[in-house]
Amino acid sequence: MKSLLAFAILGAVMYVCGIGDNTKQSETTPANTAQAPAKSQKTDKESVKAELVKLEEDLSQAAMDGDITLLAKATTDDFKITGVDGKVQDKNEALADVKKEKRIKSWSITDAELMSFSEDSAVLAYTQNVTLKTGQSGRARVTDSFVKKNGQWLVKSEQQTMMKK
Repeated sequence: MKSLLAFAILGAVMYVCGIGDNTKQSETTPANTAQAPAKSQKTDKESVKAELVKLEEDLSQAAMDGDITLLAKATTDDFKITGVDGKVQDKNEALADVKKEKRIKSWSITDAELMSFSEDSAVLAYTQNVTLKTGQSGRARVTDSFVKKNGQWLVKSEQQTMMKK
């Protein structure tokens, strides 16, 4: 999805490439405790991870398309992003930078890992891969914090770190 706001990653990758303008379960579990709770927790974790990765993919595509409406709806009012260039932006600043992307050939999200989650918060880390139409590519490790409000996951913050090839 957008990587939360993958639009910042996309711009940052181009900036860095010089392109364009500017719980492990306890082993002391009693024998009478069925495996079902652990399996249920694992299933919940897997479904939360799948839901958040899908949201990230949707946000990434929205960023590519220059669709700030979806990006605005999927982020908290106090959203903050730290891009690969170290620039910190609030929601309005980040949204102001979103434009339809014409230089990117493809993007993908890989290595997604749900670092933590509860009923109303989650942290997802993943790698955002970007390939430009020129053939140049870049990768960033992204960590997003989510909160759940009115049954919907919203991105509260995003941290991006450029990865070496």
